[in-house]
Order: sequence, then C-alpha cells, then structure tokens
Amino acid sequence: MSELARDLAATAAGFLPSVVPLGGASALLLDAVALVADDLELAERELARLLQSSVAVIPEVGGHLAFAGGKRFRPLLTALCASAAEYRSPSRITIAAVGELLHTATLLHDDVIDRGEFRRGRATARMRFGNGMAVLVGDFCLSRALQAVSTTGDLGAIRSMSDTVTRMAEGEVAQLQACGDHTLNRERYAMVIERKTAALVAWCTSVAGLPDPRLVGPLTRYGNELGFAFQIADDVLDFQRSTAIGPGETGKEAGQDLRDGKMTLPLILACEADAGLHARVRAALQGPAPMPQVTAQALLEAVVESDATSRAVRIAQDHAQRACEALSALPPSPARTALEQVTTYVVRRSR
Repeated sequence: MSELARDLAATAAGFLPSVVPLGGASALLLDAVALVADDLELAERELARLLQSSVAVIPEVGGHLAFAGGKRFRPLLTALCASAAEYRSPSRITIAAVGELLHTATLLHDDVIDRGEFRRGRATARMRFGNGMAVLVGDFCLSRALQAVSTTGDLGAIRSMSDTVTRMAEGEVAQLQACGDHTLNRERYAMVIERKTAALVAWCTSVAGLPDPRLVGPLTRYGNELGFAFQIADDVLDFQRSTAIGPGETGKEAGQDLRDGKMTLPLILACEADAGLHARVRAALQGPAPMPQVTAQALLEAVVESDATSRAVRIAQDHAQRACEALSALPPSPARTALEQVTTYVVRRSR
C-alpha cells in the first residue's frame, strides 16, 4: 500500500465519534482506499499541479487548506466509481483531482461567508491570509478546475461541471438567504443540500459523465443519495459535537450552524415536535447575530435530549439505502462492494 493510502486510512477516525467501534468502521475506508490507492496518489499529484501558479502566494493559500489533512472523500468516490464502471481513461484522474479542487474552492468561500476561524483543526485561510485572498484563491481554484476539465476534450464533461458549479452557487445563495429564518421548511432544506452538497458528490461519482452512458445515470443517483446522507450526518454531528468535543478536534466550532442561524434537519425535527422549543429558537434568531454562545448551548442541548438526532440519522440511512440500490445497475466487482461499504461508513458518522 502506498504512503498516501496509509495516510488516508489513518484519517478514517475523523469520520467517527468515539461511540463507534473504530476497528470495523475504519476498516471500511481502509479497504476502499487500498483498492484505488494508485489512482488516489495520481490524483493527489494532479491536485498539487493544479494549485501551482507563478504567483507564489496562490499555492500557499490553496495548499493551506487543500493539504491540511482532508480525507479526499470526493476523489475516493471518483476513483471507485470509475473502477466500478470499468472506465480506465486517464481523464478519471483529472476528474478526481478537480472534485477536490472544487471542494477546496467552496470551503475557502464558505469560511469567509461564515466568518469561520477553524477548518481541519487549524486556522482558516481567511484568518491567516485575509478574506480577500481567500476569496480570490477560491476563484482561482474554480478557474483551474474548468481549465483542467477542458483538457479531457469532452464537451459533455465541461457542461456537466459548469452545471454543477452553478447549482452549488445557487445552494450557497439559498442557504445564506435563509440564515436567521426560523421557518420549519424541509423542502428548502432539501433543496439546499441537493445543490450545495449532493450536486458535487454526484458529479464526482458520475466521473463527469464520461463512463458508459448506461451507467452514468445510476452513478449519478448513487452520488446524489450519498450526498444527502453525508450532509444530514454532518448536520447531526454539529449537534453531537456540542456536548462532546471542541473546535481543535473537529476543525469546526461545535454548534456553528445554529449560531449562524441555519435551520438544519435535526433542529427542524426537534422544533416540529416541540412548539416551546420552536418559540425559543425563533426568539434567539430574532436576537443579536451571531447567537450568543450561552443561548446556542441551551438550544443545542435541548435538541440532543430530544429524539430529533436519531430521527435524522434514520433519514440519512434511508438515503444511504437508496444509494446502494442505485448500484445494482453496475456489474458486481470489488469497487461496487466498496461503494456499498462507503454508504454504511458515511451514516455511521452520526452514531
């Protein structure tokens, strides 16, 4: 196994709260990484190349985030899906690297919008280099991504990436517009997830639409459902972290979504079941922003003490099951088995 594969496997624990037996869950990621370790190493080199620039500060800012210990979840999915679809073109490496580059761009921008101070256990790029530099390097990443995909020579791949980035931007705008709105709107929440998170995951799992057209649809459905499961699990963790661990361990301040006024699924479910809690949330969101820590902590504890997080986990599990069902259109292979295991792994992050 390559050094990169070992490094990625070693980060598996980052997905998992301490209540999950580390051996079995981390082994799921270890097996998946080992299966496509060579592709991941090539994608890592390509990512480093794409971040290079004659303007020396650009790779410094981009690398501050891109090489800060991320788990390379999206490149892993691309490599596994390409293998499962028996797509061997070198373009698969380009798409794997671009998926991570697009993710890096969104995180650089997100941290400016959310005034984030920590990411992956260290100060965010905006805290070290300033908001302007973080935004502009995020723009550079988006431009380089388009440039890289154009080298595939496939107009469909270019169009699919453009459509994906457009949807991601729409999701970000919709989420920002909804901040501070106490409305219990599951439809809007789902729309934000579909565009902000699932769209990029689905693009990565479809390998930009380059494999056999008969398999692109199932791969896209797999990614879309997995993206929903992944984001819901992450939203659950935002509440669970509030009673367990701090920003140095997660790379994100516990309860940050609530303090920023975001109505995520666990909070929506808890408020639907408890009108009194909904009234408290409404009053808090109408107060000063960001929400005071003491106020946020009391609300976080109320959600954790309810059954809202377990209900949200079950919804994530339903999406994970649908993701697995989409894979039935692919021929049996070790890669397909690994993709099925990834769905289990993603949901276990919520336990």
